Amino acid sequence: MHRYFIYCRKSTEDDEHQAISLESQYRELTRFAEHYSLVVVGVLSESKSARVPGRRSVFTQMFQRIARGEADGIIAWHPDRLSRNAVDGGQIIHYLDTGKLLDLRFPTFTFENSPQGKFMLMIMFGHSKYEVDTLSEHVKRGNRTKRELGWLPGPAPIGYLNVRSDSGARVIGRDPERFPVIKKLWELFLSGNYSGPELLSVVTSRLSLRTRRTWRMGGGRMSRSALYRILRNPFYTGNLVYQGQWFPGSHEPMVTVAEFNRAQKLLRSTRARPRRYRFAYSGLLRCGTCSATVTAELHTKPSGKEYIYYHCTHGKVGMACREAAIEERELERQIVKFFLERGAKSESLFDRAGMRYFLASKVSSITLRGKNVHIELKPLS
Repeated sequence: MHRYFIYCRKSTEDDEHQAISLESQYRELTRFAEHYSLVVVGVLSESKSARVPGRRSVFTQMFQRIARGEADGIIAWHPDRLSRNAVDGGQIIHYLDTGKLLDLRFPTFTFENSPQGKFMLMIMFGHSKYEVDTLSEHVKRGNRTKRELGWLPGPAPIGYLNVRSDSGARVIGRDPERFPVIKKLWELFLSGNYSGPELLSVVTSRLSLRTRRTWRMGGGRMSRSALYRILRNPFYTGNLVYQGQWFPGSHEPMVTVAEFNRAQKLLRSTRARPRRYRFAYSGLLRCGTCSATVTAELHTKPSGKEYIYYHCTHGKVGMACREAAIEERELERQIVKFFLERGAKSESLFDRAGMRYFLASKVSSITLRGKNVHIELKPLS
């Protein structure tokens, strides 16, 4: 008696599309297996397109398990659930030829493991590939038409939204929440007074910019890479760029082409590069738990006030260190207290440059553990 895997597949990962496809396939295929008393040894499902070979991990694992002898048959809704490309279709035929796969069952298609049956199966696989190739050509033609009409064929960049016009056509309009913030971002950057990190701090902390929430992600702080993607995107000039060719867009621009070109020069200049901060005690501290180096970071609160925190780099492989960060003022307070208790002159500890020199000359090690500073002095010579 043959043993079967039930294989369910839908083309998209988006829950808003084909939302009941996997569940409905599972119910129908389970009912089909029970009706014909088929032995099912496993149920496999995935949300992946079958257009490109090698991208369906569950499909690949299924055939690896079939090669190991865990099953010798597959139950699927239709042959196009198994293959929409020549490579996967050829693999299925090869497994049938070599006897690793003995049977295929479909509620919507009758298959017999014979020369005629495999011939008809190859025709179905070829028809599935033809359908997906034809759909690809339709999509390319539609995207080309949208670009010629001045509309971006895809998700709108931040600051804009994919909307429908009064006639029902898909167009791009301004995002009432983020459009003015992104426009202000461009104005601040073009002033030449802000580096990338400084600009990011302003728009996230003071202008409260958050990324657009989608079904899977979004709604958080903008990353530095996302900021630079905005500043390098010609879309904000009111144009579309595809394969190096510019098309006049129909959406509302935020900057002129001249301003965009000036922004690219600023991005290449030293003023537009991220500022490298020199932290007073970097290179002097070690983590008391894992002995890794301690680094420092600048944080800006919503009020605009800046704080410097020192924390473990967690650089030791195989060790899970969870030491908490310490704020620079608290670090200094503990260091000053340590030396004052040992009779140091207070004047030498007030200036940070002097403090660093004092530490480098007097201390053999400084470690942080549990937000406490542990200092070991050099032996007296």
